[in-house]
Amino acid sequence: MAVALTTTKRKDALLDSGVFSGSDVDALSANLKEPAWAKEMRKTAWTVFEETPMPTTSDEAWRRTNIKKVKWGKFALNGPTSVQTVQALTDLPAEVQSALEGDYPASGRLVIANNQVAYVEINEDVAQEGVIFTDLTTAIAEHPELVQKYLATEAVPPSNSKFAALNGALWQAGVFLYVPKGVEVDEPFQVAYVLEGEGSVSLPRTLIIGEQSSSATIIEESISLDAHGQGLNVGVVEIYANPDSQIRYVDVQRWGEDVYNFNVKRSVGQNDSNVIWETGQVGGRLTKTFFDSLLPGNGASMEFNGVYFMEGKQHLDTDCLIRHTGLYTNGDLLLHGALKDHGRSVFTGLIKIDPSAQQTNSYLKNENLLLDDTARADSIPSLEIDANDVRASHGATIGKIVEEYVFYLMSRGIPRNTAVRMVVEGFFYKVFDRMYNNRVKEKLFQAVSAKIGD
Repeated sequence: MAVALTTTKRKDALLDSGVFSGSDVDALSANLKEPAWAKEMRKTAWTVFEETPMPTTSDEAWRRTNIKKVKWGKFALNGPTSVQTVQALTDLPAEVQSALEGDYPASGRLVIANNQVAYVEINEDVAQEGVIFTDLTTAIAEHPELVQKYLATEAVPPSNSKFAALNGALWQAGVFLYVPKGVEVDEPFQVAYVLEGEGSVSLPRTLIIGEQSSSATIIEESISLDAHGQGLNVGVVEIYANPDSQIRYVDVQRWGEDVYNFNVKRSVGQNDSNVIWETGQVGGRLTKTFFDSLLPGNGASMEFNGVYFMEGKQHLDTDCLIRHTGLYTNGDLLLHGALKDHGRSVFTGLIKIDPSAQQTNSYLKNENLLLDDTARADSIPSLEIDANDVRASHGATIGKIVEEYVFYLMSRGIPRNTAVRMVVEGFFYKVFDRMYNNRVKEKLFQAVSAKIGD
């Protein structure tokens, strides 16, 4: 007897919402006057987006993060913003100037508000060395061969995930940084992504290329300008570190409390390269970010220094992959988080060592501090090792403040609230002490300190 087999297609609330459509892809590419290859890349990404099911808690990577309550229909592309295009840094809103650290030197600055470029500058001396720092749309127009070689290829192709495909189809403006062979840039490049207005949507894409023996630092800060309702950010970062290069990517996420935030950030490190991730996550209603470090080059290294602070009903899900493919590669990840009220964090960390990755040395650790009984942290570090000449280990801790520490400080005349604050700041300084740039330390410390309160 024949048995009829039926399959149930997973409902796609994001696609069914009508916020994004294939016609948006065509209109965007035509409006930007993109070359045929860029238009085709967007169309391919849209097809992948349509065919890829929405993630649910049935998927292992999303098991502890439920997005069924997101009201996709309340979002709208290309909402208006009060941040107008300006020629001078001082003409930007104070909050944006603060994110760009206008009082300090920088190799370049770029502002993107609701997917529109509001300000861009690059230091003349840096530009004369062949460095390219501009928005991604301009880069496609002026440096098409260079962008086509890297954009959405090895690092984050549309096939990576549902949200990566959405970004690949509909990203706007974006950031492009190219550092030529042998060029070492001392001062950081500063980027501010701004989200403003009810139902606003941000689709940022960053492409960073460091040629052989180059080095640079880029600091991206995400901010909301007002207490808008639900906002949406779907971002992608691609980093290509060519042989003997060093790229430091700093991410300060300070979205408003009603922003839903989905990101894929991935680096590809070639021979003897070094990619350093430094991140502070303090904003957003719900955040799911994949930080992936691919190490195909022999002697390639990665380092990850991260902090987060969740309060209220904030939910943060951080998924980190360190994949070792080349010989004698190195990985080192340290992530500390504090949670209060009903804040929740999820950390999933995987060190994957391929059979070819002999003499690998890799380590990851996640530590969590619970400031209230209602807060929750889940930490799932793991190893997948297919080589026999390696060193790899991981660790995770979840606990409350040690009362003995607080008592000791109080016995010295320090009020309890101040004592608790000092203990929490000391907990985070284990990560801050690993950071190389004092400005980065101060920026991330201020972001976290503001969340601790009195």
